[in-house]
Amino acid sequence: MIQFDKDDVTLFYIDANGKKISHNYLEGTAYDGMLNVRDAQLQAVRDNLQTATNYTNVLKGLQESIDAGRLEGIIAPPKPLQKFVADTGEMTFVPFVPPLPDLVIPPAALPNPGKIVVPVVDKQANQQAIMYNMILAMFRKMFPEA
Repeated sequence: MIQFDKDDVTLFYIDANGKKISHNYLEGTAYDGMLNVRDAQLQAVRDNLQTATNYTNVLKGLQESIDAGRLEGIIAPPKPLQKFVADTGEMTFVPFVPPLPDLVIPPAALPNPGKIVVPVVDKQANQQAIMYNMILAMFRKMFPEA
């Protein structure tokens, strides 16, 4: 990433060989070119943040629908690519690092054709019935004439 040097005027970056490449504001076109690349790098950072945020928000909405049991018509959005601007000005698109989250579909929610459906005991209804019977027994003990 192109940065300002300690004098807050000179722009520089370190190339792949470890060599410091710098341009001063008195160099005209070379400095302007490096300043434009730096602006593009900063814009790419803002764009990547917005892209990742948008993708995550869409994914959260879809995940809430899946968690609620609505699977019909839900398709995971394609993962966007991260914009990368090299110090020399070339723009490329690469996968995000760290990777963006995926849509999680629980295996129990997927249809299983050919399998026998096993009924699930509703434990909460069982517990409610037991509690009702206990309260009713206490009521009858406290108020036998009722």
